[in-house]
Amino acid sequence: MSLTSQLITPDFPDLDKVECLNIEAFPEEERIPLDEYLRYTHNEDAHFFAFYNEEEFVGFAFAISNAKAFYVSFFAIMPHLRSHGYGKEIIDKLVEFYERTMLLEVERLDEECDNLEQRKARMDFYHRNGFKTANAFLEYDGLSFEILYRGDHFDEEAYRDIFHKLQEENYFDFRIKYRRFSDH
Repeated sequence: MSLTSQLITPDFPDLDKVECLNIEAFPEEERIPLDEYLRYTHNEDAHFFAFYNEEEFVGFAFAISNAKAFYVSFFAIMPHLRSHGYGKEIIDKLVEFYERTMLLEVERLDEECDNLEQRKARMDFYHRNGFKTANAFLEYDGLSFEILYRGDHFDEEAYRDIFHKLQEENYFDFRIKYRRFSDH
């Protein structure tokens, strides 16, 4: 398998596929409308990628970077193509493209939810693909996500810098909370 990528822009021919996957992959309270992603297309530090296996749309990832890290805020694979190695290949391609620490968040495993098995599967996927926990959580709008990284270390300053870049386009209040040893 050898995936290719294209940048998603407002006139991207498969925008309808991206929209359908966005709706399927993310709960409404976490989902970002496509026009929000597209607001960043003028920013050289932001990339909205579509991935293909030959002509078949596989998935998308939205990433924003700085000199130390890149942050993937949304990453999704078509439902019928999950568990076929595409997620791993996309992560590897992104790490190769940016050549720095990769940052992202996942839903927490330590809170009440109705999709615990799905959350565990996501966390297992990321751990199998070289991610470590930062022992920190991103909190905003009543939501809380565990921060993961793939690289040498979690750099909170780089992470915060990326969020400030995101806030230039769409301000939201956030905070980073660290896990205490007594929380384990």
